[in-house]
Amino acid sequence: MLRKELVILGGGLAGLTAAYHLRDLDLEVLDSAAHVGGRTMSLRLSENVWMNYGAQYIAEDRPKVVELADSLGVPIQRSESFEDYWERLLPSDPDERTEAESSIERIEDAQSRPMPATLPEMDDTTFADWLGPMSTGAAAFFEDVMQLMNCASTVELSLLGGLWVWGAQRTSPWNTPDIPHHDRGECIVTGGTSEIAQALARAVRRVSLRTTVRSVRAEVDGYTIEADDDVGRRVLHARRVICALPAPVALEVVEDLPGWKRDALRSVTYGSWISTPIVVGPAAAPRRPYPSAAARPAVRYNADTFLSRTPADFEEHGGCYHSFMSDSQARQVWSDPDESVKSGAVRAFLARFPQYDGRITSVGIRRWRYGLPQYRVGRMKWFHLLPLPLAGLHFCGDYTIQSNMEGAIASGDTAARELAGQLGA
Repeated sequence: MLRKELVILGGGLAGLTAAYHLRDLDLEVLDSAAHVGGRTMSLRLSENVWMNYGAQYIAEDRPKVVELADSLGVPIQRSESFEDYWERLLPSDPDERTEAESSIERIEDAQSRPMPATLPEMDDTTFADWLGPMSTGAAAFFEDVMQLMNCASTVELSLLGGLWVWGAQRTSPWNTPDIPHHDRGECIVTGGTSEIAQALARAVRRVSLRTTVRSVRAEVDGYTIEADDDVGRRVLHARRVICALPAPVALEVVEDLPGWKRDALRSVTYGSWISTPIVVGPAAAPRRPYPSAAARPAVRYNADTFLSRTPADFEEHGGCYHSFMSDSQARQVWSDPDESVKSGAVRAFLARFPQYDGRITSVGIRRWRYGLPQYRVGRMKWFHLLPLPLAGLHFCGDYTIQSNMEGAIASGDTAARELAGQLGA
C-alpha cells in the first residue's frame, strides 16, 4: 500500500488548484481522463489555431482565473467573441424583441435587490413561471440563453438560478458594486483553456491520469483509496483526501457518507454537453468537401450560432469555431455515431458561414455527461452543506460554489486553506 499525506480525487481546475497550493505536501492527484483540466480540455494545433472542447472564455467577473493564469505565466488575451452577446440572440420580430427586452429589464431590476437564496420564492419558483407567459420567440430566447449558460431549461431552473447566470456577471445572482472584477475585459486563454491546467500540473508534478477511483474508505488514521489504472488495481492510504469529483461520482465511490452529505450531493444535477470544434483552413489551401454522414434533420447541432472562435485571421491562418450542443440538444443525439453528430454540426456551420465550404479541415467531438452543474429548483436548500468537510475529507468543485471556472478555482483554494489549517493546528 502506497502511503501519502494527501490524495486529491479529480484533476479538473478545482483539484489541481488545491494541489498547487498544497504542493509542498507528499500528495498525488488521481483522474480517470487522459488529460488534465477536466472540462477545460483543449488541443493546440498551431500557433494561431486551437480547439476548445469545454470552457472557452473568461468573463470580467473572473478575477481568480486571471490571477492564477498570471501567476503561472499563462498568457490570456482580449476576445470580442462575446461582445453584444444577448443582442445577437434576441428575436428578429420587433414585437417579440420588445417583449424580451422588457423581461430583461425586469431581471436586471431583480438582480439589483439581493435576497436570501433559500427564500421559497427564489428557490422553489421556476424561472419560466417567474417570467410568465410570453410569445414563442421571446420564450425561445430565454430558453436558448439558459441552455447556453447553465445547460438547463427555464422550466428546470429556479428563479435564483436564472438570476445567477444572467447578464454581465455570473459570480453572484446579484448585480452589486462589490462583485470582484478584473480590468482586462472578456478574455480567452491563448493556446486553449487547458493551458492553465497544464501549467498547474507541471507545478504539482504528481498527477496520475487514466486512474479511476473505485472506492474511498475511512480508516482510523486516514483513508484507503482503491483505484484502477492501465496496470491494474492500486491501493493508497492518505491521511487527508480532497474530493473534486462530480457529485454523482463522489456518491458512488466515497463510502459511509452521513445522510446529510449524501442528500446534499444528490441535489446536484448536471446538464449534458457535446462539443464539436470545427477547424477551418487558410483561404489559400486547396478546398476539399468535408465527408458527410446522415444526421437528424430536426435537431439543432449548435447552441450559440457559433459565437466563439480563435482570434487569428481566418483568411491567412485559418482558425477554429468552438461549436457545442447544450443539454436539450445533446441528449437527443447522445448515442448517435460520432460522424453523424459532426456532420450535423458541419451542416449548421455551413448554413451560417457558406464561405467556408471546402475549407473545413477537421471536426472534433467530446461528450460531457457531467457538463455543467445546474441551479435547479430546490438546490439551494442543500447548497451550504456541499463544501463542508468531514474530518480529513474535504470537498471542492464548481458545484460547491458558482458553476464556472472562477468557482472551480475558488473552491480548490478554499479546500486547500481548510486542509492547511487542520495540518497547522
